[in-house]
Amino acid sequence: MQDSRRFSVQKVHDRKASTVEDDVVTEEPLEIRVNGQSFSVTMRTPGNDFDLARGLLWTEGIITGEPEIGTI
Repeated sequence: MQDSRRFSVQKVHDRKASTVEDDVVTEEPLEIRVNGQSFSVTMRTPGNDFDLARGLLWTEGIITGEPEIGTI
C-alpha cells in the first residue's frame, strides 16, 4: 500500500499559476467483519488498520475489551 502518490498540480499564488509536483495522500476502503459478517466499510489512510478496527468496534459497543477479539 502506498500512503501517497505524486501528481502534477496547479499552484496559484498572486493570481499566477504554476505547475508543481506534489504528494497527495491516498485513501483505501477497509471492510470490518464481525463473526464472518460485514459490519462496516470505511475509507481510511492506509496504516494502523488493526487499531482502527479495534477502536471502531469498541466505540460502537460491539466489544468491551481485547479478550473479545478473536482474530484480526
